[in-house]
Amino acid sequence: MKRKFLEDLGLEADVVEKIMAEAGKDTTALKAKVDDLTEQVNVKDTTIAEKNKKIAELEKVDVEAIKQEQFELGKVEGSKEVEKFKKQSALEKALANYKAKDTNILSKMLDMDKIKFNDKFEIVEGLEEQINPLKESHDYLFNSDKPLPKFSDKTPGANNGTEISKEEFKKMSYKDRVALKQEQPEVYESLKD
Repeated sequence: MKRKFLEDLGLEADVVEKIMAEAGKDTTALKAKVDDLTEQVNVKDTTIAEKNKKIAELEKVDVEAIKQEQFELGKVEGSKEVEKFKKQSALEKALANYKAKDTNILSKMLDMDKIKFNDKFEIVEGLEEQINPLKESHDYLFNSDKPLPKFSDKTPGANNGTEISKEEFKKMSYKDRVALKQEQPEVYESLKD
Protein backbone atom coordinates (compact mmCIF):
# COMPACT_ATOMS: atom_id res chain seq x y z
CA MET A 1 0.00 0.00 0.00
CA LYS A 2 1.25 3.42 -0.92
CA ARG A 3 1.20 6.46 1.34
CA LYS A 4 -0.01 8.74 -1.49
CA PHE A 5 -3.08 6.53 -2.01
CA LEU A 6 -4.07 6.94 1.66
CA GLU A 7 -3.50 10.69 1.62
CA ASP A 8 -5.64 11.06 -1.51
CA LEU A 9 -8.47 9.34 0.35
CA GLY A 10 -8.40 12.31 2.75
CA LEU A 11 -7.11 10.50 5.81
CA GLU A 12 -5.27 12.47 8.41
CA ALA A 13 -1.48 12.22 8.54
CA ASP A 14 -1.29 10.43 11.91
CA VAL A 15 -3.84 7.81 10.71
CA VAL A 16 -1.83 7.34 7.53
CA GLU A 17 1.31 6.85 9.69
CA LYS A 18 -0.38 4.19 11.85
CA ILE A 19 -1.72 2.33 8.79
CA MET A 20 1.73 2.47 7.15
CA ALA A 21 3.46 1.22 10.35
CA GLU A 22 1.02 -1.70 10.66
CA ALA A 23 1.35 -2.58 6.99
CA GLY A 24 5.16 -2.36 7.36
CA LYS A 25 5.10 -5.03 10.12
CA ASP A 26 3.19 -7.44 7.88
CA THR A 27 5.45 -6.66 4.94
CA THR A 28 8.62 -7.22 7.00
CA ALA A 29 7.36 -10.56 8.28
CA LEU A 30 6.37 -11.66 4.80
CA LYS A 31 9.67 -10.45 3.36
CA ALA A 32 11.60 -12.48 5.99
CA LYS A 33 9.54 -15.55 5.12
CA VAL A 34 10.21 -15.03 1.40
CA ASP A 35 13.96 -14.64 2.07
CA ASP A 36 13.97 -17.88 4.12
CA LEU A 37 12.14 -19.78 1.39
CA THR A 38 14.48 -18.33 -1.25
CA GLU A 39 17.49 -19.56 0.77
CA GLN A 40 15.96 -23.05 1.05
CA VAL A 41 15.33 -23.13 -2.70
CA ASN A 42 18.95 -22.06 -3.35
CA VAL A 43 20.29 -24.83 -1.05
CA LYS A 44 18.12 -27.41 -2.78
CA ASP A 45 19.19 -26.15 -6.22
CA THR A 46 22.85 -26.49 -5.18
CA THR A 47 22.25 -30.03 -3.86
CA ILE A 48 20.42 -31.00 -7.05
CA ALA A 49 23.27 -29.62 -9.16
CA GLU A 50 25.84 -31.64 -7.14
CA LYS A 51 23.75 -34.81 -7.45
CA ASN A 52 23.32 -34.29 -11.20
CA LYS A 53 27.08 -33.86 -11.53
CA LYS A 54 27.68 -37.15 -9.68
CA ILE A 55 25.08 -38.91 -11.83
CA ALA A 56 26.82 -37.61 -14.96
CA GLU A 57 30.16 -38.94 -13.66
CA LEU A 58 28.63 -42.32 -12.86
CA GLU A 59 27.04 -42.55 -16.28
CA LYS A 60 30.54 -42.34 -17.74
CA VAL A 61 31.59 -45.48 -15.81
CA ASP A 62 31.64 -48.60 -17.96
CA VAL A 63 30.04 -51.21 -15.72
CA GLU A 64 30.59 -54.01 -18.23
CA ALA A 65 34.31 -53.20 -18.39
CA ILE A 66 34.50 -53.35 -14.59
CA LYS A 67 32.64 -56.68 -14.56
CA GLN A 68 35.02 -58.07 -17.21
CA GLU A 69 38.05 -56.81 -15.29
CA GLN A 70 36.84 -58.43 -12.07
CA PHE A 71 36.08 -61.65 -13.96
CA GLU A 72 39.60 -61.74 -15.40
CA LEU A 73 41.06 -60.99 -11.97
CA GLY A 74 39.02 -63.86 -10.50
CA LYS A 75 40.27 -66.22 -13.20
CA VAL A 76 43.88 -65.27 -12.49
CA GLU A 77 43.43 -65.67 -8.74
CA GLY A 78 41.64 -68.98 -9.23
CA SER A 79 44.40 -70.21 -11.54
CA LYS A 80 46.98 -69.33 -8.91
CA GLU A 81 45.05 -71.31 -6.29
CA VAL A 82 44.78 -74.32 -8.62
CA GLU A 83 48.49 -74.09 -9.43
CA LYS A 84 49.37 -73.89 -5.74
CA PHE A 85 47.18 -76.94 -5.04
CA LYS A 86 48.79 -78.94 -7.87
CA LYS A 87 52.29 -78.04 -6.68
CA GLN A 88 51.41 -79.05 -3.10
CA SER A 89 49.98 -82.35 -4.33
CA ALA A 90 53.10 -83.04 -6.40
CA LEU A 91 55.27 -82.21 -3.40
CA GLU A 92 53.31 -84.55 -1.13
CA LYS A 93 53.60 -87.34 -3.69
CA ALA A 94 57.36 -86.78 -4.01
CA LEU A 95 57.78 -86.69 -0.22
CA ALA A 96 55.88 -89.97 0.02
CA ASN A 97 58.45 -91.46 -2.38
CA TYR A 98 61.12 -90.37 0.11
CA LYS A 99 59.17 -92.27 2.79
CA ALA A 100 58.22 -89.14 4.75
CA LYS A 101 56.18 -89.80 7.86
CA ASP A 102 54.55 -86.36 7.92
CA THR A 103 54.53 -84.44 4.63
CA ASN A 104 53.04 -81.31 6.23
CA ILE A 105 55.96 -80.86 8.61
CA LEU A 106 58.52 -81.56 5.89
CA SER A 107 56.91 -79.18 3.41
CA LYS A 108 57.19 -76.38 5.97
CA MET A 109 60.90 -77.10 6.32
CA LEU A 110 61.53 -76.77 2.57
CA ASP A 111 62.37 -73.62 0.62
CA MET A 112 59.64 -73.76 -2.04
CA ASP A 113 61.36 -71.09 -4.16
CA LYS A 114 64.20 -73.55 -4.84
CA ILE A 115 61.87 -76.32 -6.02
CA LYS A 116 61.17 -76.20 -9.77
CA PHE A 117 58.17 -77.80 -11.48
CA ASN A 118 57.59 -78.64 -15.14
CA ASP A 119 54.36 -78.00 -17.09
CA LYS A 120 52.84 -81.21 -15.73
CA PHE A 121 53.57 -80.09 -12.15
CA GLU A 122 56.25 -82.71 -11.66
CA ILE A 123 59.24 -81.70 -9.57
CA VAL A 124 62.31 -81.39 -11.78
CA GLU A 125 64.86 -79.96 -9.37
CA GLY A 126 65.47 -78.56 -5.92
CA LEU A 127 63.80 -81.20 -3.78
CA GLU A 128 66.50 -83.84 -3.49
CA GLU A 129 69.10 -81.22 -2.54
CA GLN A 130 66.92 -80.23 0.40
CA ILE A 131 65.64 -83.68 1.41
CA ASN A 132 68.98 -85.45 1.72
CA PRO A 133 70.32 -83.11 4.44
CA LEU A 134 66.97 -83.38 6.24
CA LYS A 135 67.16 -87.17 6.13
CA GLU A 136 70.47 -86.97 7.96
CA SER A 137 69.60 -84.25 10.46
CA HIS A 138 65.95 -85.22 11.06
CA ASP A 139 65.87 -88.92 10.27
CA TYR A 140 62.90 -89.43 12.61
CA LEU A 141 60.71 -87.73 9.98
CA PHE A 142 61.32 -90.58 7.52
CA ASN A 143 60.52 -94.29 7.55
CA SER A 144 63.68 -96.33 7.52
CA ASP A 145 64.60 -99.54 5.73
CA LYS A 146 66.95 -100.46 8.56
CA PRO A 147 65.59 -103.08 10.94
CA LEU A 148 64.90 -101.92 14.44
CA PRO A 149 67.50 -102.93 17.01
CA LYS A 150 66.77 -106.12 18.92
CA PHE A 151 67.29 -106.33 22.61
CA SER A 152 67.84 -109.57 24.39
CA ASP A 153 67.22 -110.52 27.98
CA LYS A 154 70.51 -110.56 29.91
CA THR A 155 69.03 -112.06 33.03
CA PRO A 156 71.29 -114.89 34.23
CA GLY A 157 69.77 -118.28 33.59
CA ALA A 158 67.07 -116.92 31.28
CA ASN A 159 66.81 -118.00 27.69
CA ASN A 160 68.00 -114.93 25.73
CA GLY A 161 66.40 -116.00 22.47
CA THR A 162 69.50 -117.57 20.93
CA GLU A 163 69.56 -120.67 23.11
CA ILE A 164 66.75 -122.78 21.76
CA SER A 165 67.11 -126.47 22.08
CA LYS A 166 66.06 -128.91 19.37
CA GLU A 167 63.31 -130.12 21.71
CA GLU A 168 61.95 -126.58 22.11
CA PHE A 169 62.22 -126.07 18.34
CA LYS A 170 60.15 -129.22 17.70
CA LYS A 171 57.45 -127.97 20.09
CA MET A 172 57.26 -124.53 18.40
CA SER A 173 54.18 -123.69 16.31
CA TYR A 174 54.49 -122.93 12.64
CA LYS A 175 53.94 -119.25 13.32
CA ASP A 176 56.72 -119.17 15.93
CA ARG A 177 59.09 -120.96 13.53
CA VAL A 178 58.38 -118.39 10.78
CA ALA A 179 59.04 -115.57 13.26
CA LEU A 180 62.30 -117.25 14.33
CA LYS A 181 63.34 -117.64 10.71
CA GLN A 182 62.73 -113.93 10.05
CA GLU A 183 64.30 -112.65 13.25
CA GLN A 184 67.21 -115.09 13.65
CA PRO A 185 67.84 -116.93 10.38
CA GLU A 186 71.17 -118.42 11.58
CA VAL A 187 69.56 -120.03 14.65
CA TYR A 188 66.68 -121.30 12.54
CA GLU A 189 69.05 -122.87 10.00
CA SER A 190 71.02 -124.62 12.73
CA LEU A 191 67.86 -126.06 14.34
CA LYS A 192 65.82 -127.12 11.31
CA ASP A 193 68.03 -130.12 10.46
